[in-house]
Amino acid sequence: SSGINAEYGPTQCAQCGMVYNHTVAEDEQNHNKYHKRFLKASSFSGWKTERVVEEYHDGRIILVNQHDPKSHVKKMEEVREVVDIDLGITDRNQPPAGGHELQAFLYISNANKVIAAAFVEHIEKGYPCVSAHEPDDTGKAPLLKSDDAPMKAVCGISRLWVFKQCRRKKIASRLMDCVRANFVFGCTISKVKIAFSDPTESGRLFAQTYCGTANFLIYR
Repeated sequence: SSGINAEYGPTQCAQCGMVYNHTVAEDEQNHNKYHKRFLKASSFSGWKTERVVEEYHDGRIILVNQHDPKSHVKKMEEVREVVDIDLGITDRNQPPAGGHELQAFLYISNANKVIAAAFVEHIEKGYPCVSAHEPDDTGKAPLLKSDDAPMKAVCGISRLWVFKQCRRKKIASRLMDCVRANFVFGCTISKVKIAFSDPTESGRLFAQTYCGTANFLIYR
């Protein structure tokens, strides 16, 4: 097995980042399936016509949209499927909210791997996050109050993902800065005009830090 850590109990795969128990057959099967899919989605040999929007010492960010060559769109979809599995998004066949097209900002490392991604879409409104609620029936504290008035927003962050082994390196912040500078031609979007779709707990903490407020915008 390509896992690391203990012989028994949960193991984290050094290559795909999945935590699984290799002594449980179903876990092992799920890992094998995800592992293959992850390696395929994350490998990136480069394209002749890349839309590079930012370069860093450890990689570059490229922008991909639905009107790009088929091979580019296919890579975007492969990455999205892996991201959905990792973030626990189950309705992955649903079109984006409001029928808008998703664009992808992919962070490519110097080792030619996709190590982070932001999938974004045009939106018109978001709602302030209210995280101080009591947990609901599912045990999760709802992030929205039903009676809050919507606020004007421009850019919806449908998915924001960083490979487990690359977290805590400001990569998500770089991605977000890049999205804000390149989503609308010729202008940088203010942090109060971006909204996040159904963030995970770690996504909520990131959005709170990045936007500088616990009441950052959310959209569905």
